[in-house]
Amino acid sequence: MINKLVEKDERTTSVENASYKIGFHFMTYAIFLDVMYRCIRFHEGSFDLILIILLSCLPAIIYQYKKKIYPKNMIRNVALMSMIIAIFSFLLAVVIKKFLN
Repeated sequence: MINKLVEKDERTTSVENASYKIGFHFMTYAIFLDVMYRCIRFHEGSFDLILIILLSCLPAIIYQYKKKIYPKNMIRNVALMSMIIAIFSFLLAVVIKKFLN
């Protein structure tokens, strides 16, 4: 009997997916920091970079929606988190504007 080597199993796939997640998060936060730096230092808007981040999340969201992995109260959670982020962003913008002027 010939023993075949298993090149890829569930554990390998799980580790690969976890590493892609870490890489994606690192890239996303690095771009956010770059946008903040450009905004504070050079007073320029980098909406193209923010759009890249938002669009890069879209395929994952669509795939997960089609696989029906979202809980039933997801829309409420997303709406609540969006409001919290909007308030925090507004307060951060006011503080930055106050200290830079």
